[in-house]
Amino acid sequence: MIKCLSIISSNKLKKFYKKYLEIKEELKELNFNQEGVFDSVIAPLFFVVINNFTTLNHAILFTGILLLLLFLYRLLRKQNLKFVFYGLIGTLVALLLARVQGSASGFFIPGIVRDIAIAVVGFASIVIKKPFTIYSSKAIRKWPQEWYLHELVRPAYTRVAIIWTLYLSLKGGIQIIFFNSPEILVTIKLLSSNQTTLILLVITYIIGQNKLQSLGGPSVEEFINDVPAPWKSQQKGF
Repeated sequence: MIKCLSIISSNKLKKFYKKYLEIKEELKELNFNQEGVFDSVIAPLFFVVINNFTTLNHAILFTGILLLLLFLYRLLRKQNLKFVFYGLIGTLVALLLARVQGSASGFFIPGIVRDIAIAVVGFASIVIKKPFTIYSSKAIRKWPQEWYLHELVRPAYTRVAIIWTLYLSLKGGIQIIFFNSPEILVTIKLLSSNQTTLILLVITYIIGQNKLQSLGGPSVEEFINDVPAPWKSQQKGF
């Protein structure tokens, strides 16, 4: 019995890891920028740590210098600066808000607003039966929108939209509760970094695919070619 459970657990882990690599490869095709992610994590961590040893103004100044040094480093190495530049602008705005707000917590306002805003949009999209996950997938896959809205396809995207909406609501809510504790805010930032998000992407990817196949709806190819039921469903991609 124990051996049987071990085999089942091993197969699930292999499946999970396979999906992890599949999604990671897709992110590479989308020019997912690891450097930009690294900079976006190191800046808030540096800012909060320095703020504990000096004044807010000095912490803002030192973090700004760090950002410029990182940007020059990327420039000298001739790396893709598109996402790094966006990250730089976003972090400078966060530093400005920290200065205006008068505390290190102000640095995290843009992230909190973003999470809550996406959660609200996610909830509204679920209510009107047009889950936002449809449009994020369509932007990448270029699949027909009519396929996503098929009665035997849409519920899979609704399920995934619910998971992401709950996650962002929880994340945003916790940040609001602990807004006056920048150490907790930066910990949340680190815990919800790139790799954590990628793991959640894999989980929702698997959940979405399983739901698609259990619904028994048409695959994209079957939908485009107007193939009659029974359908094989979408076997890859979500």
